[in-house]
This record gives sequence, structure tokens and C-alpha cells, in this order.
Amino acid sequence: MNALTRFVVTLVLALMAAGMAFAQDAAVPVQRSSGGVEYVNGGIGDGARNAMSQMSGFDLKLVFSNPAGEYLVADHVAVKGPSGEVFAVDQAGPWLLLKLPPGSYTVSARYAGATQERAVKVGSGMRTMNWRFAAS
Repeated sequence: MNALTRFVVTLVLALMAAGMAFAQDAAVPVQRSSGGVEYVNGGIGDGARNAMSQMSGFDLKLVFSNPAGEYLVADHVAVKGPSGEVFAVDQAGPWLLLKLPPGSYTVSARYAGATQERAVKVGSGMRTMNWRFAAS
């Protein structure tokens, strides 16, 4: 393979990689419902996070990361209210937006085999929980 052919092949591969990265970044997460709770799950890439930042009406925002602040996806997230589980989803994050009725909840998140729980009170306005999992 001569130098020109190597250059062209390298250029084509670089353009393909850039195109795939742009396509993934441009994906806008979709609003869904589970157990009557509306949610948006995603945030991989700046474009998706920017789109999610513009969404309104959500009461709780969970942001999953490691101790270095690098985003990650939780294996499972569940939300329990006084009467039991009201929401559950697998492969959550790195951002998870939820529309919950006002009240007190316990949120559990599992990553790399470890489960953590946190209490949260949802009321007026958006509540953000920055959830850092220990390095695995």
C-alpha cells in the first residue's frame, strides 16, 4: 500500500468515526413512562445533555458518575414511596429525569454489584442528586 492510499484510508476512517460520534451526540432522549411515572433516560454526549437540560416539568434529576466525575450508567434504579415501588428502570443514565408527585421517596441505584440508597423529598422545582459511585 503506497503512502497516498494509506492517507486516503486513514482520512476515510477518521471521517466515519467523526460522523458516528456526531450521530450519537445528536440523539435526543425520548420521554417514556414506567409505572405511571414519566421519565427521560440518557445524556450520553453534549447534544443529548443539552436537549435534556431544556426539558421542563421534571421534579428529580439523577446524575451518575465515578469519583473522578466521569459519567456512567447505573445498572438499575428504583424509586420507592410510602406505599412501595413507584418506578424502576435498568441501564439508567448518565442522566435520569423523573416526574414524581410531591412527597418523600427512597431512591436506590446499583452499579458494578453495589447498591446505594438515598432519601429525597420532591416538591416544587427540580431537585438534582449528583450520585457518585466508588471506583470498581
